[in-house]
Amino acid sequence: MARGQAERAPLPVPEELRARAWWGAFFATLLTLLGEAAYVLIDWRVHPGNLVLPALRALHVLEALGLLVLLFARRGTASPRLSSGIFSAVAVPYLIIFAVAEVAMASSGLVWQPLTGHRLLMLGIGLLAPMGMGPGLGFVGAFALEGVVLWYGLGLQNRLEMPWEPWITLVWGGTACGLLAFRVRTQRIEQRLLKARSEAESLERVARLFLAMRDAANTPLQSLEVGVSLLQQRSPENAQLLLTLERALGQLRSLTARMDIADPLVNWDSADTTIDSEEVLRNLEASLTRELERRRH
Repeated sequence: MARGQAERAPLPVPEELRARAWWGAFFATLLTLLGEAAYVLIDWRVHPGNLVLPALRALHVLEALGLLVLLFARRGTASPRLSSGIFSAVAVPYLIIFAVAEVAMASSGLVWQPLTGHRLLMLGIGLLAPMGMGPGLGFVGAFALEGVVLWYGLGLQNRLEMPWEPWITLVWGGTACGLLAFRVRTQRIEQRLLKARSEAESLERVARLFLAMRDAANTPLQSLEVGVSLLQQRSPENAQLLLTLERALGQLRSLTARMDIADPLVNWDSADTTIDSEEVLRNLEASLTRELERRRH
């Protein structure tokens, strides 16, 4: 018997891109919200006389909260460009916050691990950034450059016994670039595979339509052949008319025979050995109706 329902098709490539970009922006914004909220309290205790850093982090928390609300409001419709813009809006303030934090820690006399935020954020860009190679590399390069400038600008090479800095931070930046390149390449391969699968399923649907039309035409064609045969026996004097009818029948037989080329494109299984032409045509009509409605809106 024919298949009772159509197989689930994969997400179209644009929808897959939107979903992937949305989740990247969502996780980055959520982590920023949670991390910065915690650091508001930490900086308040570590730097009790410095209100600039907690205030900057508090403003960052409010920004992240607003962007989370926007992401949820546009959850099903957010474009990759919007998600990339939200990620950028979350990441850019870190350049100011990290610089202020490093200056504050350098002047506090406390023991700390410098440039930790730069390393973690570069790694986050490599793992989550919903953007292409160009913007992603630009962000990683900006944070790596700021780390080097802060290291030498604050004279940390003379104050801290860390001969591996700032080179280890640059290694983290290179690792982030490698992760970003691998992720972008993987996404491109997945998109090509999704497109190939979608095209293959579209071809199978067209093949089923051809076979349904062939099967639907077989019975009327056989009836016409019987009718022409009877006319040849009963009205041989209408030779010209019979010749025209036979020529038309030959063209129809040739057309239906050419539809057999679609048979190898159909993925048959043990429960699907015939084509229900009426069901196929109804499904086609429903699909066309949905597409017309989508284009109207």
